[in-house]
Amino acid sequence: MKRISKRGLSIIGLAAILGAVLLLTVSLFLRFKPLPRDKDKEFENGSKIERTVLSEVQEESLYKLCKVWGYVKYRHPLVVSGDINWDAELFRVMPEVLKSENCAATNEILLDWLQKFPYDVKDSKETKNLKSLQDRKGLQVADTAWIEDKEFLGNELSRYLCDLSQIYILTREDSYAPFENQSKVTFHNEKRYPVEDTDMGMKLLGLFRFWNMYEYYSPNVDITVKDWDTVLKESIPVVAESSDYRSYVLAIAQTAAMTGDAHITISDKEQILEYYYGDHFLPCSIKMVDGQAVVTQTAQSNCQLKPGDILLEIDGMTMEERIEEQKKYQAIPESDKILYKMRNLLLQSKKEQAEVRIARGESEETVQITTQNSPYAYQNPIENGLLKENTIGYIDPSVLKEGELQKLMDRFHDTNGIIIDLRYYPSVYIPYLLGEYIVPTQKVFTIMTTPNPAMPGAYLKSELVVGKEQNLKEDELYRGEIILLMNEESISRAEFTIMALRQAPKATVVGSPSLGADGDIVECYLPGQIRMYMTGLGVYTPQGEPTQRCGLEPDVECYPTVEGIRDGRDELIEKAIDIIESV
Repeated sequence: MKRISKRGLSIIGLAAILGAVLLLTVSLFLRFKPLPRDKDKEFENGSKIERTVLSEVQEESLYKLCKVWGYVKYRHPLVVSGDINWDAELFRVMPEVLKSENCAATNEILLDWLQKFPYDVKDSKETKNLKSLQDRKGLQVADTAWIEDKEFLGNELSRYLCDLSQIYILTREDSYAPFENQSKVTFHNEKRYPVEDTDMGMKLLGLFRFWNMYEYYSPNVDITVKDWDTVLKESIPVVAESSDYRSYVLAIAQTAAMTGDAHITISDKEQILEYYYGDHFLPCSIKMVDGQAVVTQTAQSNCQLKPGDILLEIDGMTMEERIEEQKKYQAIPESDKILYKMRNLLLQSKKEQAEVRIARGESEETVQITTQNSPYAYQNPIENGLLKENTIGYIDPSVLKEGELQKLMDRFHDTNGIIIDLRYYPSVYIPYLLGEYIVPTQKVFTIMTTPNPAMPGAYLKSELVVGKEQNLKEDELYRGEIILLMNEESISRAEFTIMALRQAPKATVVGSPSLGADGDIVECYLPGQIRMYMTGLGVYTPQGEPTQRCGLEPDVECYPTVEGIRDGRDELIEKAIDIIESV
């Protein structure tokens, strides 16, 4: 056998490294290669459509344009494949739509435009293979019956859209709505554009983009605060006529608020919504008690604010005025569930010394409060471990670390009960692991819906179970009571955990209805460096009842009181202990 010298080995090694680098470069190029739509750069820096006051005909025409543009965006094979820059096409047809004199003329304009992008249902391989998706167990959430309305669209435009509805596409990695693992939609292919104050077209793109994202990829579009079509009609003139960046952001926020989706947050480059009343904060935490903001804890012991104080006014603006103003811009599931979305906004000030009017007991007074640069977070005074002479276990899931739950359950094995405080957002995922200790047989705890990749606006159902696959042995099952604490700040992962753990035979949920925002989040991008989040998956009870917006109901209602807060008591903890000790 011929020997290879060290120099030869070095050369071979170098060649191997170079080959690997070349292979990686090629694979990255193939993965991130420019799409045909990326070469269409005509509107990279603006739509060239300037702001104007819209007529009624223009508003109606833009409404129709938004719906047609959005429907085609998620269904047309050439748009889904990345061959067509659909944003650019919007800006090409919008000036003609704005010139339209009536509905019939708008229909002709849209038909002429769409006929530039033909398709053939018969030639679609995926249509042939995936038509059976229509029959799969699921539900249609988005209302697409309007594409059959010939009075609204005209015969030919309606036919174009109806034929398009027969195309089913699973391969969507280059689309504007690609999927992760065929179950969770993303919007990372959306282009980020700048927005000038006078650029009406780009602002309308922001509205059209978000409205259609929510229309086709929110499982909750059928339970918005106001009919989603009506929201679009009302939003068009507000967005189109916004005079600057701030009014544009607020117009988009007003649209988003009409979803009632508490997962929705909006972050903009100027942090307009985040620091609406200033970038200083009162050094305290609050709870809402009977509609009033009550101080629960302060950052410093020498703070002039005390637990039990009711905040009435900050820098001349009442709490009621702040709440009503923010309801225009914040997605609130139900009118009284405001704390999660408004907590920081209600404590903001522009000043280092805020003037605060409070009610303390029977009297009112005005105090000067030194503010801080960031919000104060409530510090739970109860640590994970044993309570009441080691007879009751306590878990605050927000401070759990990986592996800690198992150790706690070992300590709690012989206790009379465990309090799991889901007023705090879990730091780690616990429903399945903890469920194995307290749910003796597998039980369905939720029905989840995921978007059907081949049919925008449709969702597929699946059942999720908690508990061990086989029955627990007698010595493995925790025998004590399980008390789950919940309030309006219980959101998302906390709600999901409650749904799972309340399947335990000895579980009792104590508190008030949860916020009602479950189902993971999806990130969205709008022109003007606006980033948003919205709910992406549907979550229902095992009986198929909704949880979004309405939240989960407790088994035993219990609310904090001003007196209890003033005395340093936690009335939900007290109720939990009473239930455990009364068994």
